Amino acid sequence: MKKYLFMAAVLIVTALSLSSCGNDEPKEKVTVTATYNMTFSQDLLNACNVFITYKAENGRNVMEAINSTWWTKSVTSDKFPAEFGVMYKFSTKSDAELTQEQYDLACDLNFNFKTSKGGSYTKNVTIINASDVKKDKVVSTLNRLSGNSTGFKVTIDGDVSPANNLNYDN
Repeated sequence: MKKYLFMAAVLIVTALSLSSCGNDEPKEKVTVTATYNMTFSQDLLNACNVFITYKAENGRNVMEAINSTWWTKSVTSDKFPAEFGVMYKFSTKSDAELTQEQYDLACDLNFNFKTSKGGSYTKNVTIINASDVKKDKVVSTLNRLSGNSTGFKVTIDGDVSPANNLNYDN
């Protein structure tokens, strides 16, 4: 009889320990939100068309024409490593009359992100800083810089690494 009581006690303890091991609470979904802030000099916008292709929600590519000296977007991803970045294309306007002797071509990117776990990161990138560009050099300067990109990968733990080779094909 003692043997049966002992076996019953062992079975009860085993059953209780197995049922209490699992965590019935759902895991919190981790997200990361990135904000792109870009500034463009008026000379740059007067001389060329500017197109930005950026990484949107969960790595989706979105292209926008830029018509203002300020551009900003916030996007969220829950796929990791999350990819964020921008590719910039500059094309001389067909109707642009480059009448100034010199142009100040400038474009800056401020990138920051926050994770739902509390991680954060900020990076400022100068994309173009070409001041006093002679009017006959504007087109070659823009062509040299067009199609470049700046990007980052973010892990679920909030670690950031440069990723300038992201795919921007739609």
